[in-house]
Amino acid sequence: MTNRLIRSPHSVLLSFSGVCALLILFGTVTAQGATYYVATTGSDSNPGTSDRPWRNPQRCTTSPIKAGDTCIVRSGTYTDTDGNGAVVWVYNRTTTPSGTASGPITIKSEKPLGAVIAVSSRNGLNTGFYVDKPYYVIEGFNISGGSNSGSSATYHGIYLTSSADGAVVRANSIHHIGRAVCSNSDNGFPGVFVKGTSSVLIERNRIYSIGRRRNGESGCSTTRYQHDHGIYVTGASNVTVRRNVIYDSNRGYPIHVYRGTTSNLNIYHNTLSGKSPTGKPTGHILLASTIRTANIKNNISTDAKSGMVVITGLTASGVSINYNMSNTITNAKGGSYSGVQFSNNFDRISTLGFVSNSTNDFRLVSGSPAINRGTTSGVPPVSDGAPDISAYEYAVQNNISSPLTPTGLRAL
Repeated sequence: MTNRLIRSPHSVLLSFSGVCALLILFGTVTAQGATYYVATTGSDSNPGTSDRPWRNPQRCTTSPIKAGDTCIVRSGTYTDTDGNGAVVWVYNRTTTPSGTASGPITIKSEKPLGAVIAVSSRNGLNTGFYVDKPYYVIEGFNISGGSNSGSSATYHGIYLTSSADGAVVRANSIHHIGRAVCSNSDNGFPGVFVKGTSSVLIERNRIYSIGRRRNGESGCSTTRYQHDHGIYVTGASNVTVRRNVIYDSNRGYPIHVYRGTTSNLNIYHNTLSGKSPTGKPTGHILLASTIRTANIKNNISTDAKSGMVVITGLTASGVSINYNMSNTITNAKGGSYSGVQFSNNFDRISTLGFVSNSTNDFRLVSGSPAINRGTTSGVPPVSDGAPDISAYEYAVQNNISSPLTPTGLRAL
C-alpha cells in the first residue's frame, strides 16, 4: 500500500543549510497521486513506502510510478548504479511513465539539498538527471561531480532532451560540474542543458563553479575557455529561466542561447555574477543563432567583463531587453541589432546593494538601487506590487519566490 499525499503544486522547501526551512502553500489544494520514498538504507525490491523505501532514485522512473506521483528522496549520496552515466535516466521507452500537464511526476529531495547526486566520471556522457520524457519535476537536489579528462567525457548537472516537454528544474544547487577536468574536448559541461524541448521552467536554482580547469589552472594545458555554461538553451521553445543565482560560471556563459531556432524565451529576475580572469567570455547572457520572441528583464548583473548581454551571429525578431541593471552595461558590444530592442536598462550602477558579494550572498540590502525598479509587464506579480531587479525580492526574501540563500559559500 502506498502513502497518499495532499499537496499544492507550488509547495517548495527553500532555505539553504543554516537557514530555517519554510513551507508555504498557495492556490487550491488538490489531491495528487501516490507518494513513494527512496533512502540509502532501502532496497529497490521494497514497495517504496515510507517505512520500506527504495534504494536508488532511478527507481522513481519505473512501475508503479505514474502521472501525478511524487518520489521523495531522503538525505544521502546517490550515484549511477547501471553504468550508463546518469544517476537518474528517465528513458524514452514505453515502460517508462510520462507525466502530464495536470499530473507531473515529481522527484524531489525530502530535505532541501539533503539528497546529493554525484555525477559520474566515465569517458562518455555523465549527468545527474537525464530526462527524456515529458512533465518531470526535479527539485531540491545537490548536484555536482565529474573528473574524467578523457576526450569523450562530457558532464551535465541536468540534461533535458527534446522529449522532456513540460520539465521543471527547481530549487537545486548545481555546482562543480567537471571542475576537476583538464580537457580540450569540444564537449560542453553545462549545469542545465535544454535541447530542443518545449515549455521548460528553470527556477530558483543556485548554479556555480561550472566547467573545466582553465589553461594554467592546477597545471592544466587547454585551449578551451568558454565551452561550459550555467544554463545552455538550444533550439527550444517556451522556456522560462527565472529567479536563479548563477556565479563563477565563466568558463562559459551563465546563460547561453545558441544553435537552432529558439522561440518564446523568457529570462527574468536572475542574478548573474563574475568574470573570467582571461577576459573570455565577455558577458553573462549570450544570444546567438535564431531567436523569435524573447523577453529579458529584471535581471541584475555584476562584474561582467564587458556587459550583461552579448549578441553575436543573431537573427532575431521580437527580442526585448529592458529593466535590467548592471555595474557595467547591458549591451556588451553596444550598437543596434535588427529585431532586438534595448530600453529602460540601468547601466554603470557602481553599488548594486548586495548583502555580500565576497561570500556570494546576493540578497539585496535596504538601500539597493535595484529595489522597486523592475517592470511588472510580463512577469508574475510580487506582494508589494513593485518588483525588484534581482533573483531576490527584498520585501519577501527567503520566501517562496526566492532562490536558495547561501551560508558562507565561496566559489572554488
